Amino acid sequence: MNNVFHKCLKKAFGEQEYAKYVKMCKEELVGQNQNMISYENKPVYQKMYQILRQENQENLKERAERLMETMYQAFQIGRRFASVILFYVIANFILIGLELDYYVTCISLALVGICFLYKLVEFMKNKYCFVDAYLVMVYKAVLEKLYPPLKNGI
Repeated sequence: MNNVFHKCLKKAFGEQEYAKYVKMCKEELVGQNQNMISYENKPVYQKMYQILRQENQENLKERAERLMETMYQAFQIGRRFASVILFYVIANFILIGLELDYYVTCISLALVGICFLYKLVEFMKNKYCFVDAYLVMVYKAVLEKLYPPLKNGI
């Protein structure tokens, strides 16, 4: 299971190019006090810029729209997790309160627990994906430079 930023970048640039960006990003971020405001002098930015500047405005618009959808998805995963926790707690209380057969209750609690663990892993992968989030910010900065309407929210 990959986070939404990984999927977006992989779709935009391909698996090999994505792997190169991750490697460059890790080298760039290790042991340095980063100025996160300016990306333009960073090697990752330059590489993305070289690839994207060859595309026409229509392709850049599509890329910008996909990026905005991805950012919205990432935001929604975080917002929905509170309801997942609430559902998990309520489901456990209901299953225990129904006083079903012991084995039925145990199996039901285990299934609800597995579903909760899946959503927890999804949430954690999307919450703590620093390198991918950094790469998405660089990608957004490149798109903003090449496709100015993105700065205004498309």
